[in-house]
Amino acid sequence: MNKKKHKNLHFLTHASRDAGDWPFFQAMQQPGVSSKVFGSSVSLKYPHRIWLYLIGWPKLLLSGLQLANASIAAMENDTIVTAHDHILLLAYKMRRFFSLKARKCGQQLVLHGFIFTPRSSTLLNQIRENYFRWLLRNVALVICHSRHEIPIIGKLVDEHHTKIASVHYGIGEGGAIKSWHQKFLALKEDDIAKPNYLVVTAGRSSRDYETLVDAINLLPDNIHCDIICDNVITAPHRLEGARVKIHRSLYGNDYTDKLISADIIAVPLSEFDISAGQMVLLHALAAAKPVIITETATSTEYVEETDLIKRVPPKNAQAIASAITDLCAQFPLSFKKRIRQRQLFEDQFSDVAHGRAVFAAFKKYLFETRS
Repeated sequence: MNKKKHKNLHFLTHASRDAGDWPFFQAMQQPGVSSKVFGSSVSLKYPHRIWLYLIGWPKLLLSGLQLANASIAAMENDTIVTAHDHILLLAYKMRRFFSLKARKCGQQLVLHGFIFTPRSSTLLNQIRENYFRWLLRNVALVICHSRHEIPIIGKLVDEHHTKIASVHYGIGEGGAIKSWHQKFLALKEDDIAKPNYLVVTAGRSSRDYETLVDAINLLPDNIHCDIICDNVITAPHRLEGARVKIHRSLYGNDYTDKLISADIIAVPLSEFDISAGQMVLLHALAAAKPVIITETATSTEYVEETDLIKRVPPKNAQAIASAITDLCAQFPLSFKKRIRQRQLFEDQFSDVAHGRAVFAAFKKYLFETRS
């Protein structure tokens, strides 16, 4: 007769000190499972990537060592330790090396949300590949956010010992979007026609803002664009104009408030083989906003084209302009269509749905039975 083994789950995250209260982690509270979350909050709001390397990453590593220490102090046998970024995993493996208790307890390590981004430099690429091959050694499970990435990650691990699972990205909607959605439901009526339309886009990596701005310049003067990006390389100052504004310092609620103000949300992508743009896409779905996204190997796994979701070819300003024109022509937007947009988010991409999917991956690849 098989008897299920009790499992202890430890989650290390830099998302928040209070992450344990989030629905994602609450979804891990299952019979026969004890879940503990060790969280901290580290700001990585730097306008230049070099500051991230010199200041941000050392802060992450120090915080990770503190979280690893807390996890090991609370550790029991048969613990699954999940790191939510590679620096946390590095910190945990460093701390575990000096802990007799951690080495005695049976553990399985998980890296959650891993994206391997190739670099243009052959030397840099080789260094990063070697680093991740070493880091992922003895890791039981790597969770990525697209099936397309599984063979890419497979080159970095021994697949006899390390399993790879694709789980769609998920987000919590946050207070601002939740409050807006409650007001939206209370109205129960179609949107209104508008004399002007605002396209909002956001993100600091793998973005193609050049093509989006080219598209805006093809459109009538009543269509404007706001870009939320603190990275001057991704969104250079020269892109600004009479109808294009770049916001360099919008974070937290200010960021979501700006997204909610959009008539249309755009996700123009420059990388076609790695996960990118999901957070902004899912915020658009959560806020029941029309959305335009570049077709890539990964984005096509998330959404199909509908009346309010437009997929466009890469680097095609005319296609983006046509999509914006089509969406603007649909105003006032149907309440029923927007409800379907929101339902897609709740069913597949909310933090609850994401938590359940991650837990299912744990059950499939990590949970053991014994006779």
